[in-house]
Amino acid sequence: MFLKEVKITKILPCIADPRKIRFHASLDVDVSEVLPYLNSVLKGAIYNHHAHTLTIRKEGRMITIHPREIAAGKVIDEEDAREIIEWLKDLINYCYENKDRIKPNFERKQKLTALEVYKLLPGTNCKRCGEPTCLAFAVKLTNEEVNIMRCPELFSGPYAERRDVLLRLLRDVGYEVPSVFLK
Repeated sequence: MFLKEVKITKILPCIADPRKIRFHASLDVDVSEVLPYLNSVLKGAIYNHHAHTLTIRKEGRMITIHPREIAAGKVIDEEDAREIIEWLKDLINYCYENKDRIKPNFERKQKLTALEVYKLLPGTNCKRCGEPTCLAFAVKLTNEEVNIMRCPELFSGPYAERRDVLLRLLRDVGYEVPSVFLK
């Protein structure tokens, strides 16, 4: 086994959501060499080869893997933190053990910006999504606080082309997208 121990070193209040926590955990080995393989396996990861970091979103949580540390925010509680750690430990070990079968991906993927998403939304500010403006909806969408399905205007006839582009873009960077709308 490559990665044997992951130990929580800090638990702090979450800055983004005071009802949740953030944590730091130390790794017993340097996992830098595994990051390009994780980048291949994990949809929507944001990988920085030069900084040796990989950031992922998992069920609304932001998780960054450094060479010898994991940092995560928007974590429900300490039990949730331990589950995240076990999941990552298993995934890192899987990638390490299967390096000969996984093609490493050194490509740096970026997070979508709210402005990129906003440009593809209808721009009507109809409020049917529950947000005051399309830009406010775009911000929440890029932070995975709302689902694209909350914008009924986007799914009406005149916006089909924009919708298809936006759904493909969201899917390509790892957001959950209803496959029924993708051709």
